[in-house]
Amino acid sequence: MSGSFQQITLEGGAQADFFLLRYDEDGRLLSPRAEEDLKRRLPGVSDVYLFSHGWNNIFDKALERYRSFINGYMEQRRTFAIPTPQGYRPLLIGIIWPSTSFVFPWEAGPDIAAAPDPEGREAAEVEEMLELVATSLPGAKRPEFTERIDGHTAIGRADALKLAGLVLGTLRSEADPDDGSRAPTAKEFLDTWQVLEAGAHPVPADGDEIGLVPDEEHEDGAPPVGGAPAVAADIPFDPRSLLRAATVWKMKARAGDVGAHGVSPLVGHILQQGGPRLHLIGHSFGARVLLSALATAAPARKAHSMLLLQPAVNRWCFAGNVAGTGRKGGYHAVPDLLERPLVTTFSAHDEPLRTFFHLAMRGSQLGEPEIAAFGNTDLYGALGGYGPAEEPGRTAKADAIFPDKGRYDLESGARIIAVDGSIEFDGQPAIPGHGEVSRPVTWWALHCLTRPD
Repeated sequence: MSGSFQQITLEGGAQADFFLLRYDEDGRLLSPRAEEDLKRRLPGVSDVYLFSHGWNNIFDKALERYRSFINGYMEQRRTFAIPTPQGYRPLLIGIIWPSTSFVFPWEAGPDIAAAPDPEGREAAEVEEMLELVATSLPGAKRPEFTERIDGHTAIGRADALKLAGLVLGTLRSEADPDDGSRAPTAKEFLDTWQVLEAGAHPVPADGDEIGLVPDEEHEDGAPPVGGAPAVAADIPFDPRSLLRAATVWKMKARAGDVGAHGVSPLVGHILQQGGPRLHLIGHSFGARVLLSALATAAPARKAHSMLLLQPAVNRWCFAGNVAGTGRKGGYHAVPDLLERPLVTTFSAHDEPLRTFFHLAMRGSQLGEPEIAAFGNTDLYGALGGYGPAEEPGRTAKADAIFPDKGRYDLESGARIIAVDGSIEFDGQPAIPGHGEVSRPVTWWALHCLTRPD
């Protein structure tokens, strides 16, 4: 594509350019003519809104989500007569990156348990996962990996160890970029695999985490460090659980690559001295795209704002001291690259980020060197599921604010404001699920960050 994708009609009949930029899985720009045209139009622009979608979005779906958010945001401005900055002339950019996958369609309410599907959806998911993971392995290892999985729903421990070693060595060999934890060993991952297997059974009525038998709970309801899998040690392993975890690892890494290698140069260009105000809005793994882009851009000046919607990143990613390890989170510096505090949402109704992410992303001995942290949401929980790890004076939590019912305190000194979307308005959660983020409370959050008053 080249040039502006379409014109968005603003208040009073003015027009704003809406560009779509496509990147490949390594972050290579596939829309160079569109980017050239975009850069030519930046002079005279007052505000740039840069959006990045999350997982499982084909082009049409991503475009639909961008339009939904933009239209809701503009309609809310008209409804509540929200002022715009003087000389307001916005430009909008939607990132299109290869996140398409049947597995974990988080925006549509995923079937994490992989229950039988008479219409064949699960079979299609498994085929896509197998291809995605197998093609990531060195060529010599692909036949062995495929043969051990193809057509199997249960394998023995020896085969499971071999498969885990093959995948970990390629897709999870480095320290986690969010929290710095070492990758698990194949044996450590088999323990997690068993917990994932337990997730195929109903969650107990008392709300315990998937397949865990807690002897005591943290304040947030998370299972204790050291909780053991509620499964027998000799159970067979379903290779689909490995494929699901491996797909998470691959997509997480891909989002970081797209941000650091693809979107980052554009962010740096926009933030050249004297350019427009930059507002970054990312959902799910799209939050990682934009965090990586800003973190690596070495900007000449600060971006104006960042709104993360149910981000699929570790809750320690902004920390100055990750779980007492002395390490800084991978995006510790990002809030200080913004004029206004970073605003990020979380919700207890985000099932994938509350019940799966911390299992898939469990590393090796983070924070508790002698204890296996099964299902520990304090250490491995997602930012969009549990909010950021709190640091006095740097982070603040606030209930989601309904339109025209107040504003977030952007002057308290906190650099990160975590917005709790679990609270209800008129009997409905403010953020009822992972993909339901184009909502009155999220449009309002962006208005609070961007309005001049």
